[in-house]
Amino acid sequence: MTLVSGAALAQTGNATINVTGVIGGGACAISTNPVDLGAHDASEFTGVGTSPPSGWVDFPITSEGCSADIVTIHMGFNGNADTTNSGLFAIATGGASGIGIQLQTQDGTATVVPNSTTNLLNWSPVAAGSTYPMRARYVQTLSTVTPGAADSVVTVMLSYN
Repeated sequence: MTLVSGAALAQTGNATINVTGVIGGGACAISTNPVDLGAHDASEFTGVGTSPPSGWVDFPITSEGCSADIVTIHMGFNGNADTTNSGLFAIATGGASGIGIQLQTQDGTATVVPNSTTNLLNWSPVAAGSTYPMRARYVQTLSTVTPGAADSVVTVMLSYN
């Protein structure tokens, strides 16, 4: 006859408890519409650094609202930078060449630097439906401008405190 103690039959094991959650602060949301810089003849560009005579096109970034605890909104702008002038956004591959796209605040006091994490546009929050006024234009980057579609995609990144 064999005796087996209860301790010998006990098994040990581990269990993991995954705890999840979010401690949120305030939040902001924005929206944009496509920006149409118009149709231009390549001859309107007369040298590196020039723009068509029509110049800037104003456009809004619209507030969808911010929580009451938000003090400052920081906007960064991500997209492909022009290979000749890294301060401009590149035209999509297969389109026009010799130009880039410049973005600024509408009053011209701040110029967007593509993909910068330090040179951000800082705004006080505005009510839902109000806007953060901006402007855009084409700028010649090479000695020759080649015709074609002159499109680009820019993503607005928000952080706030």
